[in-house]
Amino acid sequence: MRQQREEYFLDLLHREVVLAMGCTEPAAVALACAYAAEALGRLPEKVEIRASSYILKNGMNVGIPGTGMTGLPIAAALGCVSGDPSRQLMVLDGLSGEQKQLAARMEEKGRIRILADEGGRKIHIQVTAWAGEDMARAVIADGHRNLVRLEKNGQVLESGGECVQEECQDGGGEYPVTTAGILDFARKVPAEKLDFLREVMERNREIAREGLKKDYGLKVGKLLLGEQKDPENTDPAHYAAAMAAAAADARMSGCELPVMSAAGSGNQGLTATVPLIALGEVLGTEEETLLRALAISLLLTIHTKHYLGKLSVLCGCSISAAMGVGSGLVYMLGGDDAQISSTISTMVADISGVVCDGAKPGCALKIATAVESAVRAANMALHGSGAGSRDGIVCGNVEDSLANLGTLGNQGMREANELILSMMLTKQQKPEAKTAG
Repeated sequence: MRQQREEYFLDLLHREVVLAMGCTEPAAVALACAYAAEALGRLPEKVEIRASSYILKNGMNVGIPGTGMTGLPIAAALGCVSGDPSRQLMVLDGLSGEQKQLAARMEEKGRIRILADEGGRKIHIQVTAWAGEDMARAVIADGHRNLVRLEKNGQVLESGGECVQEECQDGGGEYPVTTAGILDFARKVPAEKLDFLREVMERNREIAREGLKKDYGLKVGKLLLGEQKDPENTDPAHYAAAMAAAAADARMSGCELPVMSAAGSGNQGLTATVPLIALGEVLGTEEETLLRALAISLLLTIHTKHYLGKLSVLCGCSISAAMGVGSGLVYMLGGDDAQISSTISTMVADISGVVCDGAKPGCALKIATAVESAVRAANMALHGSGAGSRDGIVCGNVEDSLANLGTLGNQGMREANELILSMMLTKQQKPEAKTAG
């Protein structure tokens, strides 16, 4: 039984922690376009994309790597030009300058049309592409890489796809993950089985350092750290927040470095790992301890997203990934399971209402705030303090608290996502207001 559970958690990590280039929503659109273009066998002349409101919201204002452009149309065009779906969420990587120019011309000529999908799925992308008399259609649903249908000229080439995580659960099976199970796994799994997390450390630390070198986005990380770039002379919590924000600064502004994503989001992968990597650097943490802390953080990020959904009106970085960071930090500092549960409860009480208003450079602001909250909650837990069942939606049992969080996001804020998207679309149609000064 223990071996089966160990293999389950390892498989979950391998499945949900994957390399991605650029924001995962535009990458998923590009991937669907690549499937359609490959089925056509040539560059599409016209493309129509129907995407869920969550995909539209997250793809509207984010930088597309290596283009200096933002939004879903250029991502879709790049996917068409690539025509290589085997690249999966790295489909935007490795394109030549000539290919990027070709994609830019496709967008300029209005060959890419983006429409809202009226269905109820959070992750749903349907791409229909035409070239001459040929038509191909690709559908990705319920997961950013989950191809559920591919057809050409009415002939089905692929169909079905896997049921992935919470998005297509039908209540037919028991969800096997608990916070207690995650902590037991992370403490007892043989250390060598976590060696693959070294790539997570290397990739995500690299983009954080890149974010400190150049003026990406709002420069949140760079400005937080200021001239003090020596971690030994910097407050650990401040350094962790700055590093995580710097990684988001770079990624949201089109940096061409890939990141290790978590539960369908690159920013979640960065938020769940970079602060612990930075704190481990400051605290001189042994590598095995850090790897186990990263496993805790990543698995708790994935676990919390089970309640919220892969895409949510609540900010996954500020909530799910930051809860993982606080829990991993408690483990790094020798805390026990009860203190980790207390950390999660305190964070539910603290930042459970942070909304997602799309992927954009400003995500770095929320990530910095969330990391500071995580460190504060961990410190409180280690000193015997934390939110309890008298604090709002917090319950005595951590799983009940997470369930309440999911209910808040999925039922209590059901209309909020459409309202946020409407505000963003309305804003795009208005001229920029001049700031007072």
